Parts: sequence; structure tokens; C-alpha cells
Amino acid sequence: MDVDSTTAVGSNPKLNNSPDTEAQEILYLTYLKKGLITQLIEEATEEELTTFPASIDCYLHLLAAYIIKDELDQARLLWMRVPPIYQNDPAISRLWTLARTVILREPLAVPSRPLSTPETLVLASAQDRTLSKISATYQSISVEQVRVMCGYTSRDDVIACVTSRGWTLEEGEVVRPVKGVKERKEGGGVSLSDLTSYVSFLETM
Repeated sequence: MDVDSTTAVGSNPKLNNSPDTEAQEILYLTYLKKGLITQLIEEATEEELTTFPASIDCYLHLLAAYIIKDELDQARLLWMRVPPIYQNDPAISRLWTLARTVILREPLAVPSRPLSTPETLVLASAQDRTLSKISATYQSISVEQVRVMCGYTSRDDVIACVTSRGWTLEEGEVVRPVKGVKERKEGGGVSLSDLTSYVSFLETM
């Protein structure tokens, strides 16, 4: 199981680590890592419709997929359908805390603890969208503003990120975004190359 994806174990067999449940979790996680978001949503939705309650990994990865795809209303509705016993599970509870920040358009924050893969990808996609909005809106912006808006923990994180996008930095304080660099692709999605780049960046933080 993923580092932060501990499944609550109870009398319901869907809460136990059966071979079928573990295999499905691995499949969902593989879809997420490879950027196969539409396929993940289709298969997880099918599980939710045909099995009640669906596995906790179904809800966890489906929630992550909706946020990554920027289908925020779907994410909100999904959380309302998650059984209470699952909502109390640490892995999905922590993911929802991050997802709620994205849904409410609040400033992002990178937790100090290690992140699970779904959390890392959700955070990366949210930061990418924020940076894309900055590049489309600002001709110049301070390093501190970028740090707060994207939830980076230090100036060095901001500088490493913006320079990787080809943005210029003046006198160590003013960022000048470059429009059209690493923007979101058509259809509201985030490309796999963008996510992979940001996951690699976050893993070094």
C-alpha cells in the first residue's frame, strides 16, 4: 500500500487487505502515476456504482483524479458519498484536507510531513494551475507573493520552480513570468510531463 494510504480494517471485507483489493489499489495508483486520469475515473466510477461500499482506495484515487482534472464539483459531491468510516481514515482525510483547499481556492500549503503519491500529484497539479494563472495575469510579481500563492516553504523553492519554467528573476526579488510556458493543455487537464516535472521538484523539497 502507498506510504500514507493505510486502509482501515474492520468487519467489512472491503476494508481488509484482500488480494483483490490490493491489486485494484495498485492499478488505480498506476493510472494516477501515468496520468491516465480519464481511465482511472471510468474504472473507479464503475466500482462505486456496482459495489457498495466501494473500496477506500476507489474513493481515495477517484478524489485525487477529480482534483487533478479540475473537476472540483465532482470532487465535492464524491466526498459527500464517501462512507463515514472511510472519511475517518488518515489517508483519505489528509487528501480531502488538501482537496478542500483547492476547491475553496485558498492559498496552497505544503505539509511538513511526507506526502502520499495522490497528495503529491494533487498538490503538483494545483501549483501548476496557480503558476499558469500567474503567468496569464501578472507581468511581474514578487517572490514572496508566488511563495504564498503556491504554498512553497522557502524562497529557494520558488526560485527553483520559476527558473525551471523559463521565468526571469530580477534582483532576487521580482519574478517576470513568461506566458505560454508549461501552460495547461486544452480541455482543462494537466499534461503528464508537467506533473512528472513537479513531482520530481516536490520530492527534492
